[in-house]
Amino acid sequence: MSVLAWRPYQRALALPGAPGFVSAGFIARLPMSMVPLGIVLAVSGITGTYALAGALSATYALSAAIGSPLTSRIVDRRGQHRVLPALAGLHAAALVALVVSLVAAWPIVVQFACAASAGALVPAIGAFVRARWAAKVHQQGPPAPAGAALDDQPDVRVTLSTAFAIESILDEVAYTIGPLLAASLAAAAGAPIPLVVATGLGLAGALLLAGQRRSEPAPRPAIRHPAGSPDRQRLLRTPGMPTVLATLFGIGIVFGAYEVAVVAFCSEAGAPAATGIVLGIWAVGSMIAGIWFGGRHWQAPIARQLTITTGLVALTVVPALLVPNVLLLTVSTMIAGAAFAPSLICLFALTEQAVPSARLTEGLAWSQSAIMVGFALGAALGGAGVDAWGPSLAFGIPLAAGIGTWALWLRPAPVWKPVR
Repeated sequence: MSVLAWRPYQRALALPGAPGFVSAGFIARLPMSMVPLGIVLAVSGITGTYALAGALSATYALSAAIGSPLTSRIVDRRGQHRVLPALAGLHAAALVALVVSLVAAWPIVVQFACAASAGALVPAIGAFVRARWAAKVHQQGPPAPAGAALDDQPDVRVTLSTAFAIESILDEVAYTIGPLLAASLAAAAGAPIPLVVATGLGLAGALLLAGQRRSEPAPRPAIRHPAGSPDRQRLLRTPGMPTVLATLFGIGIVFGAYEVAVVAFCSEAGAPAATGIVLGIWAVGSMIAGIWFGGRHWQAPIARQLTITTGLVALTVVPALLVPNVLLLTVSTMIAGAAFAPSLICLFALTEQAVPSARLTEGLAWSQSAIMVGFALGAALGGAGVDAWGPSLAFGIPLAAGIGTWALWLRPAPVWKPVR
C-alpha cells in the first residue's frame, strides 16, 4: 500500500485525543471476542457439557444485544465519564459471579441469571469510541448546510469513513487475537482463566476510556421535543435505520452460518485444528480490505457503495460451495472476508448519518446488536444446514442470506439526510 493511502489514517489519528481513546477502546473491546468463547471453554471444561456451554454463551450474546442499546441511551443522556465506570464495574461483577457459579456448581438457573446479567450490562465499547470519532470529525470539519446530505461534504465524509475504518480494522484484530488468547489461557492455566482475564481487560480498558473526558461527546439530557420531531420518534423507526439494521442483521447471519460451516468442513476433512487458521484468515482479509477501502475518497454516495459491497458479500461466498480441500477453503475464506469491512464501514457511517446526534451512541449500539442477533441466528441455521446437507452445501445458507441482504440495496438508493 502506498504512502498516500496511509495519509487519511495519519490525519484521523492526529485529531486531539484520538490515540488515547483508540488505545483504550481496543483494550476494552478485547473481551468482546474472548467472553463468548471463554464461557464455552469454562463450562465445557468444568462440566463437560457442550449443550449447556452453548446455551449460556447464547444467553450472554442475546442479553448483550438487547441491553447494550438501552444502557447506551443512558450514556447519551448522562455522558460516558459518568455511566461507563459503573456499567463496567457491574459487568465485571456479573462475570465474576458467573465464574464462581460454574466453579462452585451453583444451580443452573443461577448460572443463566449470571450470564444474562453480564450480557445485559456489557458496555457497547465500539459504539462509545465511534461516537467520539463522530464528535471529533464534526468539530474539525465545516458545518453542514441545512438539509444537506453527508455525501455533499466529501472531506467530512471521507474523514468519518476513515475513522470508522480504523474501528472496523481494530474489531478484526480483536476477533483475531481474542479467541487465540482465550484458547491459550484455557490450555495453560485452566478453563475459567480466560473469563477472569477478559474481566480484568474489559474493566481496565473501560476505566481508561472513561477517564478521557476531553474527547467524549457532550451529554444530551432528555428534553421534551415537538411531536413528530426526529428526537421524539422511536429510534428504530428513524428513516433509513430499518434498512441499515436489516442489512447488518443479514451480514451477521452470513458470518454466523459461514463460521459453523467452516468448523464442520475442517472436521470432516480431518483437520479440525485448521479451523482457527481459516477463520483467522477471514479476519485478515477483512482487515486488509478495510484499510484499503477506508483510505480512499469515494465519489459515489454511501448508499450506492452498499449496492456494490453487499453484492460482493454474497458473490464471494460462492467459491466455498465448490472448494475440495481446506487449503482452497482458506483462500476462498480470505476473499469472502474482504467483502465485509467495506460494507460495515458504510453501514456505521449511515447510522451516524440517520440518527439524531443526541442519540448517536444508542443508534450505533443498535447497529452492533443487529450483527450479534444475526450471528446467533446464522450459527443456528448453519448447524442445521450441516446436519441436513453436509458442510459444503451448508455454505448455501450464508449465500442465501447474502443475496437477501444485497436485495435491500438493489432498489433506487434513498436520499440519506442527517437529522441534526
